[in-house]
Amino acid sequence: MAPQTPFVALIKVTNHLTFKDIYGEKTPMSMEVEVIEKYKGSEERKTVTVWGDPGNLCRPYLSQFTEGQYYVIAFNNAGRGKDETTTDYSISICGCYWLQADHEKQTATGDISIGELFAKQTMDLSQIKLELKKTDGTTLP
Repeated sequence: MAPQTPFVALIKVTNHLTFKDIYGEKTPMSMEVEVIEKYKGSEERKTVTVWGDPGNLCRPYLSQFTEGQYYVIAFNNAGRGKDETTTDYSISICGCYWLQADHEKQTATGDISIGELFAKQTMDLSQIKLELKKTDGTTLP
């Protein structure tokens, strides 16, 4: 899962913050997420702002991230959009950058790489954390 990104975490979407009308639909442009567990990176905040695609930045529309749901997300630094700050994050859509998580079962499901291939599968969160630790070079609790 995107080993080159600076920050990977199990998160919970708390709410969508800003919206834009896209094709007559109220589409979320930013969301606040609660960091449940950090898997990679130096981010210490418990909540961060994440920006989606305004239509030209190769990012997912945030409408696919449901409030109250858990995800494992590999974040990039934001700052390219007009309302973004350098302390915000974004998600790329070019590759595997997020997995749906089941917090109770401690699993995540989505496109997970198997060698050079990606396949939809389910993996324990502890295994994802271990794999990311191998690529990061840091020690996580």
